Amino acid sequence: MAETALHNERGIEFQRPDLEITVTDLSKYDYAGLTQLKKEIETELVRRKEQEKKQLLSDIEARAAESGFSLAELLALAASGKKGAGAKKTVGAAQFANPANPEQTWTGRGRKPQWVLDYIASHGEDLSGLRI
Repeated sequence: MAETALHNERGIEFQRPDLEITVTDLSKYDYAGLTQLKKEIETELVRRKEQEKKQLLSDIEARAAESGFSLAELLALAASGKKGAGAKKTVGAAQFANPANPEQTWTGRGRKPQWVLDYIASHGEDLSGLRI
């Protein structure tokens, strides 16, 4: 491919040897023409994104195979070690129960439920009377 010298909106030249493009004067298009051009660009962007994802997947699979792993093995490892928003949260064991309704429990972590706040208001800060 031939090197193509392009100029940005400030007239600064830059090189993209991988591109052979024709710069079009958009002021020659009417609204309908620009709308059609936009649709064509959006279609091409979707096509290229899919093409690049497939190529990347192929590259990653090849790299994994070079190291003696399958992509499935690596993804399983990544999924098992998740931290943060995608990770499953562990629920602690209940430490306290509502004396009026023993089905209402609290682990002692996080925000205190209203029944705990009510108990504190009437019995003080000692929660030993609620401990399971």
